[in-house]
Amino acid sequence: MGQVRMMVWASVGLALTLALTALRPDPALPSDVMREYRKLTGRMDYNRDVRPILADKCFACHGPDAARRKAGLRLDEAASAYGPLPESPGRVAVKPGRIDRSELMHRILSEDPGYRMPVPESHLELSAAEKAVLARWVEQGAEYRPHWAFVKPEKVSPPELTDAHGTLGVIDRFVRARLLEVGMKPAPEADRETLLRRLSLDLTGLPPTLDEIDRFLADTARQAYERQVDRLLASPHFGERMAADWLDVARFADSHGYTVDRMRDQSPWRDWVIAVFNRNMPYDRFIHEQLAGDLMPSPDRDMLIATAFNRNHPQNMEGGIVEEEFQTEYVMDRTNTFGEAFMALSLGCARCHDHKYDPIPQKDYYRLYAFFNNILEAGQISWNNDMPTPTLHLPTPVQEAAIASLQARIRTAERMADSTSIEALRRADAWLGGGGYGAVAGEAMPAAGLRALFPLSGDLADRIDTARKGMMKHDAGATGDTARFVTQGGRRVLALDGDTYLDLSGAGAFRRSDPFTVGIRVWIPRDLQDGVIIHKSNAERLYNFKGFHIALRNGRFEALMAHTAPSNAIILHAATPAPRERWVHLALAYDGSSRASGLRLLVDGVTQEMRVVKDRLTKDIIFHQTPEPGLQVGGWWRGTGFRGGMACDVTAYDRMLTPYELRVLSGTASWADVARKPAVSLAAEERRSLVAWRAETADTALRSCMLTLKALRAALSDTMRQVRDLMVMEEMPDAKPTYLLRRGRYDMPGERVAPGTPASILGYP
Repeated sequence: MGQVRMMVWASVGLALTLALTALRPDPALPSDVMREYRKLTGRMDYNRDVRPILADKCFACHGPDAARRKAGLRLDEAASAYGPLPESPGRVAVKPGRIDRSELMHRILSEDPGYRMPVPESHLELSAAEKAVLARWVEQGAEYRPHWAFVKPEKVSPPELTDAHGTLGVIDRFVRARLLEVGMKPAPEADRETLLRRLSLDLTGLPPTLDEIDRFLADTARQAYERQVDRLLASPHFGERMAADWLDVARFADSHGYTVDRMRDQSPWRDWVIAVFNRNMPYDRFIHEQLAGDLMPSPDRDMLIATAFNRNHPQNMEGGIVEEEFQTEYVMDRTNTFGEAFMALSLGCARCHDHKYDPIPQKDYYRLYAFFNNILEAGQISWNNDMPTPTLHLPTPVQEAAIASLQARIRTAERMADSTSIEALRRADAWLGGGGYGAVAGEAMPAAGLRALFPLSGDLADRIDTARKGMMKHDAGATGDTARFVTQGGRRVLALDGDTYLDLSGAGAFRRSDPFTVGIRVWIPRDLQDGVIIHKSNAERLYNFKGFHIALRNGRFEALMAHTAPSNAIILHAATPAPRERWVHLALAYDGSSRASGLRLLVDGVTQEMRVVKDRLTKDIIFHQTPEPGLQVGGWWRGTGFRGGMACDVTAYDRMLTPYELRVLSGTASWADVARKPAVSLAAEERRSLVAWRAETADTALRSCMLTLKALRAALSDTMRQVRDLMVMEEMPDAKPTYLLRRGRYDMPGERVAPGTPASILGYP
């Protein structure tokens, strides 16, 4: 029985084989293909000989694009080509060494239009020579290799060739060997004048002068040509010629590039490129400094200038854009440019999906993206054309000397103010012992330095002495329909809807050199997470928050002073959530130092714990326009306002109030209570408060020191205003998280990724 069964199965197998053979064409090479086959010599190289044919004629249906792939076959991958065909069991597309068992060969040799590949409707057709190459490749083992761009180059010995003039140069030998291989002869040598013209245009982009031509023609020495090469390499125009191509690669431009295409000056980086070409900087150094000059140990000015390479991308100042979207676009531009400039790859394809034609998975794209994502920059740049930060200041030698001199004088003035303050406190302590502090009993609120008061019919309306000298009282009733007053808890207050705001023109126009205090009483709704409470600015992001403000960010207070946020600024975020649904007094108190340590946010007179986000304010916070923007309450142009909040009691002082004064201003303390006590009964805090208040408001020596210091700081701001800026890279101290963005969308974050490089090119250790 077993023998019969074997005979039956053998008969069935033979019948199936005959049937399948009848369905397929004879794999023997047609005569025209055989003629081309016999011309082939040597081993077929996959990258040089085979891949171009497959890419041109086959990959459209059997390549990396899954959406267009037919029959589940990929001819661009060995595993798929060698493996079983999903729609043709028992067959493979490519059987190494076996033309007769390779479905690929049966298909391309067939004359049957229903069986032949490429299909007629594709309008693609293989020539006899191309069929012959594929046949020889299969016969030789059908070896697949990675794309030549991903194969480490290996040094080979040049062909041993000579010509009538002797041994050829190394490059000439490779060129000559290839010409011989394809049956071509080199063109005759160019005449000397033509040769010099070509050389001059290649190396400097300029034709030779008549004098240069004459001198070269007259130079009959054997090294005459080499001398011309040396002369042109030493020319400053050599760097300009080389830089021209690199500036194209690096997308250098003199304007920002989007709809509002304002001018920008990146020429210092252009000049750096020209200079390093002229001094023949090594290429690895050329790469390092442009990608990461700011990360090198003790980077010098040139290293920082080099990083402007990463900031040459277009930047957008249109009013309606989404901040996060364009922050993402800028990082993607840097990533894509890195791929094109240093890897000759169109990395941008992997932004939305795994790269179809190169071995770059989407995750690798975002791992590379992470290197360029750790920069504190704005998505919407400033409408008034301040250079987008972070920037490098580039003072002229004269400006540099003036800045150094002013900074030295400021340090001296600060030391003098510190020592004078100690003496002033001693004098104030003696004044305290004499009982002179009783005069403050009538102070319902601090009066010294008060420059603006807007009660808005709140608590202060019943507490102030409107006749007091030095007090400026502005009528907030002339606000038209920009504000709405309501009665809440027995007081008449300003109610905000997040869009309209109260414009207190003329108040609060302080510079970064001016000490000041701005206060406001507010009621914050429970569900409000983001919105400005009070500010001095022109708008929100459209001017990069230039000026100062108190705002809510993710449910916590933000205190900010900026020339151009987010990098030329002081930014502080509260450590704890903001109080809700109760009246509190907020105060922004600043000492004029341009340092984060000199900016405080106080709630009901209590200094808040703040996290320093940025501490680099180097230019002024005003607009230098007439009229200068004043304080605005509850909202700003094109930004999120104090929706559902209420406010009253706005004050502005031209000095930094002491904490106790701010407690008095908030209503949580009273000078009258202190003034009634004898000196021996005063608590330590009360003594310190009275002494500090006396020293800062009444000591003429300290006042004189502070005025001198303020004037020097103002002079420094005026000088810095003239200094040009260059966009550069500046790493954030804390790594910014990076996520794979699904479909390349800024608002569709997926898996979090760590920095890394494409594994197919050079794995990141």
